[in-house]
Amino acid sequence: MVNKFSLIGLSGSSTQKVESDTIEVEAQFGMPILSLVSYSIAAVCVSFLFIFAIDESMSVSWFFISETLALLLIPVLAQQGFENTAKFLLILYVDIAIIILSSIFNGQAEIQYFLIPAMGLAILLFEYQNNKLRNLSIFLSVISYFIIDFIAIDRVTLSPESIDYVRWGVIGAAFITTWIIFNTFSESKERAKQITKEFLGKEKELNKQLNKKQKELESYIVKLEDTSDKLKQSSSAKTDFLTTMSHEIRTPMNAILGMTHFLKEDDPRDDQLESINILDFSAKTLLSLIDDILDISKIDAGKIEFEKIDFELKELVSTVSESFKTTALNKKVELITEIGEDVPKTLIGDPNKLIQILNNLVSNALKFTEKGFVKIAVQSLDEANSTVEVEFKVIDTGVGIEHDRLDSIFESFVQANKTTRRLYGGTGLGLSISKKLVELQGGNILVESEVGKGSEFKVRLRFEKPEETDNLETGKAESKIEKTLDLKVLVAEDNIVNQKVMESFLRRWEIEAVVVGNGLEAIRELERNDYDLILMDLEMPEMDGYEAAEKIRNMENPSKRDVPIFALTAAALNEVKDKVHSVGMNDFVTKPFNPVELKRKISEVKTS
Repeated sequence: MVNKFSLIGLSGSSTQKVESDTIEVEAQFGMPILSLVSYSIAAVCVSFLFIFAIDESMSVSWFFISETLALLLIPVLAQQGFENTAKFLLILYVDIAIIILSSIFNGQAEIQYFLIPAMGLAILLFEYQNNKLRNLSIFLSVISYFIIDFIAIDRVTLSPESIDYVRWGVIGAAFITTWIIFNTFSESKERAKQITKEFLGKEKELNKQLNKKQKELESYIVKLEDTSDKLKQSSSAKTDFLTTMSHEIRTPMNAILGMTHFLKEDDPRDDQLESINILDFSAKTLLSLIDDILDISKIDAGKIEFEKIDFELKELVSTVSESFKTTALNKKVELITEIGEDVPKTLIGDPNKLIQILNNLVSNALKFTEKGFVKIAVQSLDEANSTVEVEFKVIDTGVGIEHDRLDSIFESFVQANKTTRRLYGGTGLGLSISKKLVELQGGNILVESEVGKGSEFKVRLRFEKPEETDNLETGKAESKIEKTLDLKVLVAEDNIVNQKVMESFLRRWEIEAVVVGNGLEAIRELERNDYDLILMDLEMPEMDGYEAAEKIRNMENPSKRDVPIFALTAAALNEVKDKVHSVGMNDFVTKPFNPVELKRKISEVKTS
């Protein structure tokens, strides 16, 4: 749905602007009128000055001299910023001049009629905002008109010829002044109307453009919503694709790694062991590539999650080192592990993510090191009451990285150069994923390198410290778990090869196992017999693992309804894990499973 919006506010704003501009334009006529009237009346005063000077009326001449000077100074006063004062003084001087002249001529020249244009002058000089000054000026003109006959000034006697000159001068001045005032008034109003018309035209054009922009915006919103829907569909399709591919690839990989594990334990010949190691390394490399792609997808989607569980740091580092032992031996590269004495034995965090980070760094170091060593060094940097900052260093004597490439190597699908890709292969995802995993946990990762001398990667992460009593209890429980594996397990798995792999592992651990091909068979078997644990594959024909788990949780018999269920899933996405828990399953094991992890989880069922 497109959200409509109105242009009324914009239109109103435009109208207000037009009105404001019109008032401003009209106000600009005040100064020209003031100057024009001041200079015009000053000119009239000069003409009267000559008349009275000829007639030798010096007392009146001094009045016209002072009036002329005042009228000439009024525009100067306005230009200095005292505009309203200058306007008021102009009205005042005009009124005084009319009163004095009327008294001088005793009404013979009808000078009092000048008070009418004086009122109009007040209207022109003062705009609406100065309404009080305008009304006061008009009031002074009205008062002046009524008090003319009550002002006592010495009369001046002029000859008939002078009276005629004065009379015609007054009439001409009155006509000219009135004409100037009202002509200017008319011109200002016409100009204001013209400007208002222009502004209204611009407003109309602006509204037209705004309407056009509104339609364009509505069109863009529709397109944006359509694009958003397509992106959601694309994201959903991407998730479905990754889930499917993960499941389809991990399922056979489970069989390959499982059988490889058995072949290693069957005491093979040296020539056979080399082939088995190559098979094991290749399978794990392929699995690592799949994990990298899934992790990048989860990180980009903001769906990565971190656990907070107890783990032994020394054992974790030893596991990482052990997993690369064969690779190091084959390349004749020394793999060294150094753990500082001040590093806590047990920490709280996400061990799987830490293993993933270290695996990427060590794998990267071994890949680019042909001679010398690769070292994993761990030390404690800052230990508080409940937390500790730990620094992990992975140092190698490999080919090194060019200085101008150090920043870019943490970008996805980026390697040091094209030659590196051709010589060593790889996707360039490992370092990018490691950086993102470190930073999402509030840590940082740095690299120092020199071409031909090797590289040093530093990772700093802060972990919580568990209580020591918990560690002791955990250690006792684990030692007890290793000795008690007397369980009866139901396995629901449709893939025949994976059935044999799972069955072989369970029998080696002296666990009684019954294998069925789908969820429906699992329910029927559970109804007939009791089991300590169910290992449930998720994707199966007839009835999948989700539906089977829900039906089991709804059984009437408590011993069967509450039996622990572990999901066997080849899809490592969070959506799948969330759904596993939502249908009542207790835990999940990701294919291809780690035998040690699977054995530990099965053992915990016995002690629970």
